[in-house]
Amino acid sequence: MSNKHKQVTAYQASAILINATIGVGLLTLPRQVTHAARTGGWLSVIVLSAIALLALYLYTLLGQRFGHSTLPEYTVKTMGLFLGGLICLTFASGWLLFVAIQSRLFAEIVVTSVLSQVELEVGLILMLLLAALLATQDVKGFARVNQFFLPFVVLALSLVIALSLTQVTFWRLLPPFGSGIREILSGSLVTATAFSGFELISLFMPFYTNPKEALKSHTRGIVLVALIYLLTVIVATGTFGVPELAKSQWPTLEMVRLIGFRGVLERLEAPFLSIYVIAVFTTAGANFFGAVLTLKQLFKLKTKEGWPYLFVPPLYYLAIRPQNIVELENVIRTFSIAWFGYILLVPIVLLLVAIARKEEDKPD
Repeated sequence: MSNKHKQVTAYQASAILINATIGVGLLTLPRQVTHAARTGGWLSVIVLSAIALLALYLYTLLGQRFGHSTLPEYTVKTMGLFLGGLICLTFASGWLLFVAIQSRLFAEIVVTSVLSQVELEVGLILMLLLAALLATQDVKGFARVNQFFLPFVVLALSLVIALSLTQVTFWRLLPPFGSGIREILSGSLVTATAFSGFELISLFMPFYTNPKEALKSHTRGIVLVALIYLLTVIVATGTFGVPELAKSQWPTLEMVRLIGFRGVLERLEAPFLSIYVIAVFTTAGANFFGAVLTLKQLFKLKTKEGWPYLFVPPLYYLAIRPQNIVELENVIRTFSIAWFGYILLVPIVLLLVAIARKEEDKPD
């Protein structure tokens, strides 16, 4: 790939990874993981963080082995057009389904928490259109959007965590290892919902200005995501306790409301939700972008200026199908666990086959 196409800096690579991973799951993660692992929820986050880091390392190895190719390109090179094409279509379909369920969960949160007078369908369609808009950008534009929004998301979440520390009662965190290994592993499966998205970075490695920095920027990004999730779970558990978390639909939002009552920063809920809109926009947009780029490269399409919007009606139909929030969360949980297994298996298979067949891109 020529130097004029090397458009993504190391910082932008970290920004893309972080924004693609942190999204709607942040508000529900403390409740879901403590329901499974009790006070050992923080260990569940650590376990899945380690697994995600290992998978990310495999994607990075593949990206460096195929330095001029994106995920769909080197998948077809390695596995052949038929099998490689099926793998790519599965990736594209999975990312589009994530767009649908992320947009639906976003609409549920906004309607139930802030704008009760707004119809669910309005919030859903708005997020789908915003995600489609981001999907029409080129790689350089997409990277710049993520670079711009990252500080707002990270600083806002860091502020919420820091201000919430005064609400923590440490006896609520006991026993520190929860109910046992089985529950911790069960909690790790639940955490898969929050960690999906890091695999999208495999689409951008050929565009890196300094590919040798890929592992460092990827590690930096996933570690920051893991720290945010870990601290959010610890602070939420220490603030509310496991029994109270089980009753809270959006525990992270409840943490923000507690901060707002302290008098120094009143009505913090509204600005936090503004940042949350950005987080969901960049996450859903990243999934949409990944699906569109994969289809564009797989079918050798020359442009993607208008056709991504054609996905909005079917995605709306899929998103609106769950009858209530309970059914929606069940769908998300089941799909996320299956998806996490898929994105772990694929790089292992691709790397082994590439090594066996001695497939790789020639260096410049």
